[in-house]
Amino acid sequence: PKHEAGSIKASAIRQKAKGLQKLKWYCEACQKQCRDENGFKCHQTSESHLRAMRIFAENPEKAVEEYSKEFEASFLALLSQRFGTKRVEANIVYNEYISDRFHVHMNATKWETLTAFVKFLGKSGQCLVDESERGWFIQWIDRSPEALKRRAQEEAKRKRHTDDEERARRDLQKRVRLATLSDIVATCEHPSEMCNTSRVSTLNIRQKPIQNKAIPNLQEMPLLPFATINSKANILHTKNQQEDEQGDSWLRAAIVVKVIAKNIGPEYYKKKGTIISLVSPFVAVVQMNDSGDQLQLDQDDLESVIPAVGKTVTILRGPYRGQLAVIRKVDLDSFSIRLTLLPDQPDAGLELDAVEYDHVSKTASFSSSSPS
Repeated sequence: PKHEAGSIKASAIRQKAKGLQKLKWYCEACQKQCRDENGFKCHQTSESHLRAMRIFAENPEKAVEEYSKEFEASFLALLSQRFGTKRVEANIVYNEYISDRFHVHMNATKWETLTAFVKFLGKSGQCLVDESERGWFIQWIDRSPEALKRRAQEEAKRKRHTDDEERARRDLQKRVRLATLSDIVATCEHPSEMCNTSRVSTLNIRQKPIQNKAIPNLQEMPLLPFATINSKANILHTKNQQEDEQGDSWLRAAIVVKVIAKNIGPEYYKKKGTIISLVSPFVAVVQMNDSGDQLQLDQDDLESVIPAVGKTVTILRGPYRGQLAVIRKVDLDSFSIRLTLLPDQPDAGLELDAVEYDHVSKTASFSSSSPS
């Protein structure tokens, strides 16, 4: 007959069916759950329990460590599969973990409380842990190869986006500068406006290279044919444009450079090439020395190359820009070199000391093969 609801027998049957009973009546060594204190005492005197205790007494540290590892692995498996990388209350995860009647009990591990175990997970770097008024919260850190690869791809994508934005910003600045120069030359193409003293003053203020030059009074000068004025204006514009643009540009043809931008491609990163032509003062066509591929690169993606002592370099910045020199000494402490200009240069034989690395680059040699 069915036992009366609320009776001791009915309660014991209900607990047994559920599979969860008091932890103090569970024997981890034998993996046996007793239903009451009397049953647990009987189990402790059984032959199977005594044999398991003798085995446990031989090396108790090893047994506790094995139980701890099994408990940690099972707990983290549940946390990662059930909650992923979400922040969750530690007690909720633990309650789900102990709902399995065959789980490893915490009293068999080296951790006495759930708080101690949560702190261990935080110190070992397996989870992010924090304490609040509601208790301890944990968040699993996914360090699987797939997750690491995905994070690396996201970081590379973010860096490419940042590089594209920076390149677009520099390109916009170049366009603004060229547009300003175009406005100036458009003004110079009209003779009537060229003879306006206020226009000349404006040109003098905006163009730094000619600020200190004496400007003749154009109203007292004889009128010249339009073609002559236009030609002189074009020459002035071209010279000022070159000086203005080359102030930030160091690219030159026939020099060896190194690719320093990772987003160009792993097959080109840290590889050397030769500049065979310039698209603009800031963009060059580079032929890679290894593969022979031709790439159109911005100067921010490149760096100069310093050869050994005795080799020829091209000066990229300063008053001796474009002249060839030979390296006499390399100072590794100050990151500078000593140069002597070659005999066939305008300042032949001149010695230059303490020249910075980025002011020169190796001169390309086309004796064996010429770039196409």
